[in-house]
Amino acid sequence: MDKLRELLAGMVQPRRMERILAVLEQRLGSVRVVVENLHNPHNMSAVLRSCEAMGIQNVDVVDEQKEFKVARGITKGSHKWLTLKRHDDFATMAKQLKSEGFSLYAAMPAPDALPLDTVPVTEKIAIVFGNEHGGVSDTALEHCDGRFVIPMQGFVESFNVSVAVAISIYDLTTRARKEREDGGRLTPEQKAELLNEWLPKSSKFTRKIARIMKGGDARR
Repeated sequence: MDKLRELLAGMVQPRRMERILAVLEQRLGSVRVVVENLHNPHNMSAVLRSCEAMGIQNVDVVDEQKEFKVARGITKGSHKWLTLKRHDDFATMAKQLKSEGFSLYAAMPAPDALPLDTVPVTEKIAIVFGNEHGGVSDTALEHCDGRFVIPMQGFVESFNVSVAVAISIYDLTTRARKEREDGGRLTPEQKAELLNEWLPKSSKFTRKIARIMKGGDARR
């Protein structure tokens, strides 16, 4: 894999490589997003685009109804730079994240819900968003460590889910970069692994070379 990475890196224009490394350096591992049974592909795609823009790398998609779709016209290709993990049920996903040291916070009103700007970012956190109609399910809430809300000053009582995600991750990623000693960033090992995934995606030429090196069909 190291030889393939060196080969592909040598084929990427210096300015493009500089951009890839700069983006990689800003990727966060301490904040991730979970979406549960999100039905509207436009909302899902807007969520992914916001995550990529704010430096979120990992997005977990709980898709019990097998309706997960991406509207490529909305993502503008941003989804290909993310690590998307699909799960059939929330409980299994939650167990996995907690084993990795993540606390789960659901975007859901409750008397004890934390205001967004007080959600702790010095620990690893995964913020959970439900679907457009019912919000985070009762089953999912049972596995969450807390809830949070975005304080609102107007007459409206809720945001569109994609807007809520964008506001939430802007606050959390900004604070994580300032408050965590490591800035919330990926480990060197995670960066190296991600670079291996990104380089073949950086151009049509590198994709073809990667396929040839792996024994695939260069015509695809």
